[in-house]
Amino acid sequence: MTVSLWQRTPTHSTEHCDVAIIGGGISGLSAAIELESRGINAIVLEAEYTGSKASGRNAGYLIRGAAENYALASKHHSRDTAHFLWDWTQKNLDGLKALGLESTPSYSQRPSCIVSLSEPEHTELIESQRMLVEDGFAAELITPEDAPSDLLWKSNKPTLGLINPTDAVCSPIELVGLLGTALSATPVYENAEVFRIEDDGNRIALRTRSLDVIASRVLICTNAYADQLIPVLNGIITPNRGQMLAIKTRKKSDAHLEFAYYLNHGSEYVRSAPNDQIIFGGARTYHEVNEATASDGISDEVQSHLEHFVRELLTDEFEITARWSGTMGFSPDGMPIIGQVPIHTLSNRNIWYCGGLTGHGMSMGYQTARHAVSVMLDGDLTRFSLDRFKSD
Repeated sequence: MTVSLWQRTPTHSTEHCDVAIIGGGISGLSAAIELESRGINAIVLEAEYTGSKASGRNAGYLIRGAAENYALASKHHSRDTAHFLWDWTQKNLDGLKALGLESTPSYSQRPSCIVSLSEPEHTELIESQRMLVEDGFAAELITPEDAPSDLLWKSNKPTLGLINPTDAVCSPIELVGLLGTALSATPVYENAEVFRIEDDGNRIALRTRSLDVIASRVLICTNAYADQLIPVLNGIITPNRGQMLAIKTRKKSDAHLEFAYYLNHGSEYVRSAPNDQIIFGGARTYHEVNEATASDGISDEVQSHLEHFVRELLTDEFEITARWSGTMGFSPDGMPIIGQVPIHTLSNRNIWYCGGLTGHGMSMGYQTARHAVSVMLDGDLTRFSLDRFKSD
């Protein structure tokens, strides 16, 4: 987004730091926590307010792995990569718990359940459970005969469920708040959209509406909006909108869902929410062309599709209490991206990017951002290198 002449404060203050972080969502704040733990002077710059983008607009799932099942992930990547990803996301949850996540009001240890509605997913879940157990992960299958009596199973649509017993849910805004309060020495500037990056080959200057920041290194954690500052990521990081709605059922008891569910290979998701509500999201895959957008608005076609799923899988008797969306940054292979990035013609090599979380910022943003700091400062090797997308 551009910033007009009139939106720029005539008399800027100037701050200096070792590392400037652009983006005050889960990844940006997590990177700041890691830097602060190392005694490194950092500043976080957020265009709006912390958690204003996808970090505060998602469904609040803290899952192990990804929305797709383990067998399919092993097929798309490799079994070794799937094992790494499942372990990585488990470490993400463990790290958040160490920060105090379990003390937040909305936190609940709620197993996730990937549900099949038909073949081939039914068979994939059987194979996934076998592979997960072989690889040392707890996983259980549940059939309609021994399923809980919540609305989803009462619909008689699910044929099988794969349970990840250690997963959890929480309010994403409370998670962002937890990350913010974990910082004691790192300032977070809100309403500080970076509209220009300059450098002299040594230090980097970031221009915002209200202040300038001079830094030795920059870590950009803007995820879906990456190409607005890093044109080279255009086509590598693709914005995709995820839409959701919240409902209240006629009977309060119907609002309880035993698990946090994924359906249709992760295309749809549904879980209980505070105040006797249910969140239902997804339907993006049926409208992919229109949903490949950075807009955070909602569309009639997707919202109507979500309402159809609610009627088909839950109940006809509901009222909608909220509709919203969030824009995610997708990478070509669904894995995060960490790497040095060129900014236009700038010569400075100390500008880095961390993002491409492909809809799983809650489940891997904390762990990935801390790892990005190690890659940037210590030269650690990473599976998430941007170099994997470079053409020969």
